[in-house]
Amino acid sequence: MRITCTSCNRELSVPDNKLPDAPRFKIKCPQCRKEIVVERMDKLDHSFTSASFDVSGVVEPEVFPPGARVAFLLIGEKSWRNAALAWLNAEKYYQSTASTAHEAMLKLRLNDYQLVMIEDREDYQSVLAEIATWPGLRRRTVNLVLLGHDAASLDPQISFRRGVNTYLSLADAARCAELMDSVLKGYEMYYQYLRLAHEQAMG
Repeated sequence: MRITCTSCNRELSVPDNKLPDAPRFKIKCPQCRKEIVVERMDKLDHSFTSASFDVSGVVEPEVFPPGARVAFLLIGEKSWRNAALAWLNAEKYYQSTASTAHEAMLKLRLNDYQLVMIEDREDYQSVLAEIATWPGLRRRTVNLVLLGHDAASLDPQISFRRGVNTYLSLADAARCAELMDSVLKGYEMYYQYLRLAHEQAMG
């Protein structure tokens, strides 16, 4: 979908599969930072009016330097959230965060992240359900980490059952740096295996 900023006239090209599944939404122009209200005619329910539709939540296409490593966090537990942000800063990751499941889903639809960390909470299950619908190629390029109370950190069985790359215990915030180093090494080994399998399949 092509979107033109009404303030600076910059044209943005947003892939259709990254658009929020909503009739109206807002984004910020990466050039002038002004808000753009976008209407999708294919999704528009004409029984709604502009006055009755809440566009208070801003969905921004995030702009990062080419080749940058970007992490997305949906973590409500403060000790893990703070520890993860500190580790990401030390590892030179750019970061994006959300405070609600709705905001998280909009960001995940609009942006690409290499690392996604989500707390295993009831009100975040819709985000995990959406990630489970991602096509295989997209899912394989995302290192998905789930944080919860149901198992010890790095337990491979619960990781497999929950469809994530790694499961970490919320009780282990003090071990964040050590555990996240293991998370990255494990994913790199997994990704190398995928590349090798792909090369062999291609002959």
